[in-house]
Amino acid sequence: MERDPRFDDGEEPVEQVDGQGEDEASTLSESSPDSPESDVAGSMEEELEAERQRSAELLDQAQRARAELKNYRRRTEEEMARMQTQAGERIISKLLPAIDDLNRAIDLMDDESRSSSWGEGIILVQRKIWSTLESEGVKPIEAIGQPFDPSLHEAISMQEGANGATTVIQEFQRGYMLGDRVLRPAMVVVGNENDAPAADPESDEQHTPDRLFDTNE
Repeated sequence: MERDPRFDDGEEPVEQVDGQGEDEASTLSESSPDSPESDVAGSMEEELEAERQRSAELLDQAQRARAELKNYRRRTEEEMARMQTQAGERIISKLLPAIDDLNRAIDLMDDESRSSSWGEGIILVQRKIWSTLESEGVKPIEAIGQPFDPSLHEAISMQEGANGATTVIQEFQRGYMLGDRVLRPAMVVVGNENDAPAADPESDEQHTPDRLFDTNE
C-alpha cells in the first residue's frame, strides 16, 4: 500500500469516530442564538409579557369602573335624599299658614270655650299636628327676648328711639326650622332689652307649639 504523501512527516492519520462530528454540530446548533428553538422561546416570552401588560390594563379598567359605580351610587343616594328633603320642606311650608290660623283661633278662645268639648277637640288636633311635625324635625324659632339674628328673624320694624337695639321684643309671626334649615323666619320687632315682655308661663303654654303637644297636660 502506498503511503499518503500528506503524512510524509511520519505522523499517522487519526481516524474520526463515527457520529462525533454530528454531535458537535448538533450541540453548536442548539446553542446558537439564531437557532429555531431560541426564536420560539423568545417569541413566547414576548407574548407572555404582552399578556401581562394586557391583564394589568384590564385590572386597572375594572378598578376604575368599580370606583365610578360607587361614586354614581353615592351621588344618586345624595340626590334622592335632597329631593325628599325639598319635597318635605315644600309640603310643610304650605301647611304653615293653616297652622297659623289654628293657633290664632285657639288664642282667641276663652276659658269656657277651651273647656268645652269642641274646644278640647280643636286643641287636641293642634297637639297631634305638632307632634307629627316635631317627629319630622320641625321646631319653632325662639324670638322674644332673644338677640336679633338676621338668619332666623325678619325685622319688620324697630321700636321708636331704640337705635342700635339688638333684642327681639315682639313677634308678629312665628318662625320655624326643619332640622338645621330655616323654613320661615320669625317676623319680629327689634327694641331695647328692657322692653322685652317678661316670660309668662301661662302665655307660653298657650302660644308655644312645643308645649301644646305635651301629653302630660
